[in-house]
Amino acid sequence: MMKRKVIKSLGNKQRKYVLTLMLAGFAALNTGFTSQVNEIQTENVPAVEIAADVNTVQEIEVATAEENSAEITELKVEAVESDINTLDMVEVEEPARENIIETSYGTINYSNVMSMEATAYLPTDGSGAGITATGIRATYGIVAVDPRVIPLGTKVYIPGYGVALAADTGGAIKGYKIDLCMESYSDCMRFGRRNVTVYVLD
Repeated sequence: MMKRKVIKSLGNKQRKYVLTLMLAGFAALNTGFTSQVNEIQTENVPAVEIAADVNTVQEIEVATAEENSAEITELKVEAVESDINTLDMVEVEEPARENIIETSYGTINYSNVMSMEATAYLPTDGSGAGITATGIRATYGIVAVDPRVIPLGTKVYIPGYGVALAADTGGAIKGYKIDLCMESYSDCMRFGRRNVTVYVLD
């Protein structure tokens, strides 16, 4: 109300001057407000850009982490495949079989095996008393050996003859020769002279 009264009391020139001043003031106020808005917007732009940059960096870090994880997984798979291939190339040794032989007596363990020339004799051969070098009576299952090859008192197994005891010696039994005691002359003739496999028992 006061503004209107003041303007009415002025002359026409004065009114125009006052109105011009007022319009200039409004324009100045509007320009200042717009400038401030622009400054605010300008000041906010870097923040938006920084936020965008942060998001971009985070996206890059996530992508890099995913790529690194994929590369690590691929390397692990390659390492496992390499280990499997290495295992395939390694020759697996078969476990050592125990020294056993299946016989009519059952499974027998042996410590040594050798090929020998075998002959047969009767208990009455030699001195005729039928007593062996170890002092026991000669009978089926007693064999004469060279003690340097098979120690006296050693048990042996001879396929076709059976389990025997090395308890005798002989003048002609030297080296890898063995003399098997038989029960009859016909058995001796039937056996003759042959190569046999001798298993030294545990």
